Amino acid sequence: MYTFRVLTLEQALWQDDDRLSGAVCFRDTRVPVSIMFEHLEAGRMDEFYSGYPNVSHEQVLAVLEASREFVESFRASA
Repeated sequence: MYTFRVLTLEQALWQDDDRLSGAVCFRDTRVPVSIMFEHLEAGRMDEFYSGYPNVSHEQVLAVLEASREFVESFRASA
């Protein structure tokens, strides 16, 4: 069984308006989160992990968990 450390978005991501055109990136990398979503949409997460080995699975899970929470809160307010 796998166990993962749960990260907050603040632990998983960084953003600076003066770097990388202000893109939100995975912390300690220059990898924009949008790249992860492109790979996810294409069903190529294995390529994402091999192409961006400095992004941890825990960082990806933090983004997906925040996305899930957003969708659930949207559903609850609809």
